[in-house]
Amino acid sequence: MNTFEAISQRRSIRKYRDEQVPRDLIEKILEAAMLAPSGKNRQPWRFVVLEGRKKTEFIDLLKTTEKVRGFEGNNTGSFRQTITGMDKAPVVIIVLNAYFDTCIEDGRLNHYRWLTDVQSIGAAIQNMLLHAHELGVGTLWICDILYAEKEIRAWLNTELQLIAAVSLGYADEHPFPRPRKPWKEVTGWLDK
Repeated sequence: MNTFEAISQRRSIRKYRDEQVPRDLIEKILEAAMLAPSGKNRQPWRFVVLEGRKKTEFIDLLKTTEKVRGFEGNNTGSFRQTITGMDKAPVVIIVLNAYFDTCIEDGRLNHYRWLTDVQSIGAAIQNMLLHAHELGVGTLWICDILYAEKEIRAWLNTELQLIAAVSLGYADEHPFPRPRKPWKEVTGWLDK
């Protein structure tokens, strides 16, 4: 499979078979994440792999958080659907930013440094998704968990900034490609 095939064939998977992903494949997916480019080679990403009982605890935390807080009237979109999808996935990887605190200078956010780190982490996540696809493992890049950031960070006992989660498992669905705008519609070209 070449790179463009992986990019064009990868799909967001929300339904998974009841089958474990071998640890060596998870490690290969994490290794691909580590090869992502990062601004100033900071490598700001950190990962927490959840399986088995710990993944179940995490899902229970999200369900309880939604029930207790009701997300204070915020429209959380597909949060319940996301919880269900993560519950079916055998693996959930929490993605964190290790250097958010270093982006605060004199009590203010250094927006440039923070955006550089977040883009670097996004590249690491994309590497994970593409390599997982190549290995036959389905994935979903999840940001709905940000609605429960405070609770998740407390559960993980971390001060690191929550960025996203990635669920992993063997697909039990074959979604059609989502519509994409043509590149010409979103690109300006300056050549003279």
